[in-house]
Parts: sequence; C-alpha cells; structure tokens
Amino acid sequence: MALRLTCAILWIVIFFTHSVSAKEEIDSLLSRLPLTEGEEKATTYLQLSEAYRFSNLSTSLIYGDSAVLLAEEMEDRELTAKVLKSLGVSCYYSGEFDLALDYYNRALSVYRDVEDLSGVAKSLSNIGLVYEEIGNYELSTDYYERSVDIAEQINDQDWVASVKLNLGNSKFYQGKMRQALNYYFQALLMYKELDDIASVGLTYNNIGAVYKEWNEYEKSLDYFNQAIEIYKQNNDEQSLSRALTNVAEIYNIHYGDYDKARELFEQSLEIRIRQNDIIGIAMLNNDLGALYANMEEYQAALKYFNISEDLYSNMHSETGLVMVYYNMGKLFNKQSDAKKALEYYKKSLKISRKIGQDDYTQDNYKALFQCYAALNDYENFTKYYRLFETGNDALIINLHHAELAEMEARFKTSQLVKENLKMQEEKEMYKNQAVKYRLFAYGLGGLIVLFLIIYFLYIIFRR
Repeated sequence: MALRLTCAILWIVIFFTHSVSAKEEIDSLLSRLPLTEGEEKATTYLQLSEAYRFSNLSTSLIYGDSAVLLAEEMEDRELTAKVLKSLGVSCYYSGEFDLALDYYNRALSVYRDVEDLSGVAKSLSNIGLVYEEIGNYELSTDYYERSVDIAEQINDQDWVASVKLNLGNSKFYQGKMRQALNYYFQALLMYKELDDIASVGLTYNNIGAVYKEWNEYEKSLDYFNQAIEIYKQNNDEQSLSRALTNVAEIYNIHYGDYDKARELFEQSLEIRIRQNDIIGIAMLNNDLGALYANMEEYQAALKYFNISEDLYSNMHSETGLVMVYYNMGKLFNKQSDAKKALEYYKKSLKISRKIGQDDYTQDNYKALFQCYAALNDYENFTKYYRLFETGNDALIINLHHAELAEMEARFKTSQLVKENLKMQEEKEMYKNQAVKYRLFAYGLGGLIVLFLIIYFLYIIFRR
C-alpha cells in the first residue's frame, strides 16, 4: 500500500507541475478561439486537441473532431489529413490502438486522394507502428516496407532512414537480432550522411539494445552512453528516458548494482509520467518489478508487475503482456511456487508463439522444463527440454555472433568508403577551384599587361 501511495504522490506532483504550463497554453487558445474563423479556427481546434493530448484524451478528440469537421466543410483536404494523423498520434500515446488505426487509415485515404506521397508514406509507417505495438509483426513489416518504397520514389532520404529504423525495431521485437542490426546500421549510415544528429542518437540506442540482448555489455554501454550525450544536448527527454532504462537494465541484470539501477529507472519513470506516456509507464513498471524481484522484495515486485499488466491489458498490447507474464513467472519461481510460475510462463508462451517473438518462446521453453523438473513431471520436462534444444542450437548462436561482427565491420567499412568519397569530392572541388583561380589570375594578369601597353602607347602618341 505504501509503495502505491508513494507512486501516486510522485505522479500527482509531476503531473501538477506539467499541467501549469499546459493550462496556460490551453487558456490562451480558448481565449483566441471565438476571434477566429475558417482555416485559423480549424488550426486553433487542432492546437487545442494537441494541447490536451497527454492530459485528457476525450477532450483532445472532441477538439480534433471539430477541426476535422471544419476542414471538411472548407474542403481543405490537406488540413483534414493533417488533423486525422494528429488524432491518431494522440490515440497511440494513450494506448487506444483501435482508434489510432482508424484515424491513421482515414488520414491515409485523404493523402491518397490529394496525391500527397509524403503523407501516404508517413501514414503507412504510423499504421505499421501500431501493428508493431500490438504484436502483429507481419502486418507491421508490410506497412513499413510500403512506406520505404514510396519514400524512395520521392527521394525522401530522411524518411527512408526513419522507416529503416522502424523495420529494425520490428525485427528486434521478433528476436531477429541480426536483421534488426542490419536495418539499424543502414539507418545510421543515412543519418550520418544527412547530418541528423538527433536520429543518430536514436540509432545508437537501438544498436546498444541489440548488443545488450547478446550479452555484450561493454559494447552496449558504449552505444547507450553516446546516445545519452546526444539526447542531453538536444534536450530530448523521451529518448533520454529510453536510454536510461536500457542502462538501468544492465546495472540490474549484469552488474547487480540495484541502487544504481533503481536510480536510473526512477529518473526514466519521472520523464514518462511527466509526458503521460502510458506505453512508457507500463514498461517502466515492469522493469521496476524485475528489479525488486532481483532484490528479493517480492511484494513490491508483484505490485509493480500488476500495474504494468493492467496498463498493457487495457492497451491490448500483446508485446507488453508477453514480457510481464514471463517476469511474473520468474517471480513466483524465485519464491519456489512452481505451479503459479507455470501458469504465467504458459500465458507468456502462448502469446510469444502467436506473435512470433522467438526469444521469449525460447526463454519460456527453458523456464517450463526447469519448473517441470522441480515438480518431478518428467513427461513435460522432456517435452519442453526438446523444444528448447531444437531452437537453441549452439552453432546457430555462434553464427549469429559472427554475423553481428561482420555487419558492424561492413558498416564501418561503408562509413570509411563514404568518408573517403566525400574527401575525394572535396579534393576534386578544391582542385577545380584552384584551376579557376589560376585561370582568373592569368586572365587578370593579361588584362593588366594589356592595360599597361595601351597606357604607354597613349603616352607615346600624346607626345
């Protein structure tokens, strides 16, 4: 009870602080609203909708729908699509994925009608992101790839890189680390070429997450720390929260420095609460549950897991539930309650098989055969042990490690090639400029000589 009370007080304090500035913005927009009409009024409705995005979804949708109606009355299709996409974003961050899909699909339809290919590409990617969150990776990948195809057609390299990053995330959640890293390195090369430092930071964080999954913690921390420096420079709190969480997980799981891990998790949770990011809050509660389980504070761990489970259930996020159920199974296993542990491992396994999360499927197989061994159930022990061994071939794991190293080497080689090409281009440019300057100097010198000849002839004939 005390733990929940502490969380509630923290939430209220942070939310109140955030609400003061938000209220000032809302008051300003409300006072301006009666003085506007036409496109300006629709835009003010949109701004009000976005101002309420993280505090009151119902009010956000009311103002957003008002903006849509007004934009449709004016037959302003571009503004209609823009508002619909914004409403999709609001629903996504509130965990209302069905509503988000509805708004994104409506925006997609309008963008297609007005032949706005950039809008089409971004709407496809947004839809892919929702399907990724609910664990439908096949559809998610399909929408991302369609988005990339259009972005390449219109030569929008920034968006191509962004969707490559999303494709990497989709593969990461499926446990396909080699493919994930391949997409991340592709995105990183493009972002460096575009000199997009903020997105370079995002990509560093994701690369670090792959190495963390492969237990290469020093390399992982190196990438995370590079990302954190960029986030702090850019005052990017949402991304900073993500990186802090990743570093906290390493201190929790690998180094066993629970005080440091808790400090980082709590910093990250404060940011998520301040932004009213329900998805992030659900994940941080899961992470804190895992931390307290390692600290053998089981009641505190269970409370955090229950909060996370409730949030993910309300969002219908199978990606989140597969993780929470697995961690709850581990919690009961630590308490020597094998039967209760089996219940949660089986829940997690059912979802991981359904949505194709191979890493959690393997983890659950291992946990299940260990539980059945403890219960002397040798039939089920044999069943799950064989399933685990089938998917856990050591040769495959070693091959994955080799492929990861190969991809990083390929990335570094590609980067060097690009840098060398750039240097050669600059060298050629300077060479051409030098030739131009020499020609200019020769021409100027010739003009001066010609001028002197004419001047001397003028003096002679004058005499």
